[in-house]
Amino acid sequence: MAIRGWLRRARPWLGTLVDIGVPTGCDVALEAAFDAIALAHRLMSLQEPGSDLSRAHAADVDEPVPVHPWTAEVLRLCMDLHTRSEGLFDVACGSGRWALHSGPNADDPAMLMRLDAGTRLDVGGIAKGWAVDQAVRMAQAAGAGAVWVNAGGDLRVQGATVPVRLRDEHHGGTHTWLQLSDGAIATSDFTPGARSELSGTLRAAHVSVAAPECVWADALTKVLAQLGDAQHPMAQALLEAHGARAWVHAR
Repeated sequence: MAIRGWLRRARPWLGTLVDIGVPTGCDVALEAAFDAIALAHRLMSLQEPGSDLSRAHAADVDEPVPVHPWTAEVLRLCMDLHTRSEGLFDVACGSGRWALHSGPNADDPAMLMRLDAGTRLDVGGIAKGWAVDQAVRMAQAAGAGAVWVNAGGDLRVQGATVPVRLRDEHHGGTHTWLQLSDGAIATSDFTPGARSELSGTLRAAHVSVAAPECVWADALTKVLAQLGDAQHPMAQALLEAHGARAWVHAR
């Protein structure tokens, strides 16, 4: 992705390498984007002992744990997609029940509670894409007229066009697949032999989803991978709701 006139940096966050590019001279915007990524990591990573999720896991059953507004927003998106996907998108991975409650006042923090002793939440299937969107917004707010953020294959571009390369998980190597302008794309491969594993018993597939926002490109790949069919009625309804498009890749 060598484009002249860009200031580009990569740093390890979100369990992957996050690559951000802004026009040369937009150093403040670049740092603002990385600040957003770092905050999302600290709030929602299971590897952070003090993250909102780690604190909820350490709390007793039914003990309310206050969470940051960013975490609360992601968890609400998770609940909504869990309902609309008929349970296919499940950040608890079947481990147990949980609840998120708003406080009586608008300024009160949301409270996260585990309702079963075994409940463990992992928002990695959506939070990475959500963090990418926040980084793009922060860079734009800090003056970047163009920006791309790539977090381990969850990519969003605004104000520019970049090539997207598709990795062959089974045989190695990559090939240029498409050009992305002002939008987001994410790819997930859960087929046998791939590096990632998918919870659930339905068919697993290698899929890509393009959408205006990376949060939905990221999350919908998990649902589509389980359905294994972009023409499935549920897939079509979800894609239409978010202005998205999907591809199921042949091995």
